[in-house]
Amino acid sequence: MIQENDVPTFFRNFARMTDLHDITYGFSETPFGPIIAARNVKGYTDVQFLTYNRAETIHELGTRWGVYTPTVQDDRVAEIVKEVFFDGAHHLIIFDLEGTDFQKAVWREVRMIPFGETATYQEIAQRIGRPDAVRAVANAIAANPLALLIPCHRVVRTDGSIGDYHWGKDLKRQLLEWEKREAPNRQ
Repeated sequence: MIQENDVPTFFRNFARMTDLHDITYGFSETPFGPIIAARNVKGYTDVQFLTYNRAETIHELGTRWGVYTPTVQDDRVAEIVKEVFFDGAHHLIIFDLEGTDFQKAVWREVRMIPFGETATYQEIAQRIGRPDAVRAVANAIAANPLALLIPCHRVVRTDGSIGDYHWGKDLKRQLLEWEKREAPNRQ
């Protein structure tokens, strides 16, 4: 039991034991390849498909996170993402996003695209009240740190073509086709 006069000591010790800059990360296999997901004490910071081996991916993410350090591996972090996206499970997932207000507005709108459906870059620009900012919307989507959770693969070009995707057009096409097949099961 903590005594009232021990509270400052307790918090000092807790702060020493808990580095608030630690990143917990994990890996999970999905039908479309392995993913890495990462979170800090505030929420999820990263979800992406692996483009390197695990060690190189951790190093690359550690470089990008700056003061944050990937220190604890817990594959449950990625399993939760997999369950939410692929199985339709309901988990509360909190995000800790770094980005401009504009990027965050775009990402919020992209999250509103229903499973199995798509929206165009132009539609996203209109929905956030910036109809002339289509190029900026595309750039914000390209900077999305949370693949699958912020489903940027659901954004296509106005002419109906698939558009670009960080992990390639083939993966984007596969994800969209899979969602269309699975959408009736999610109703």
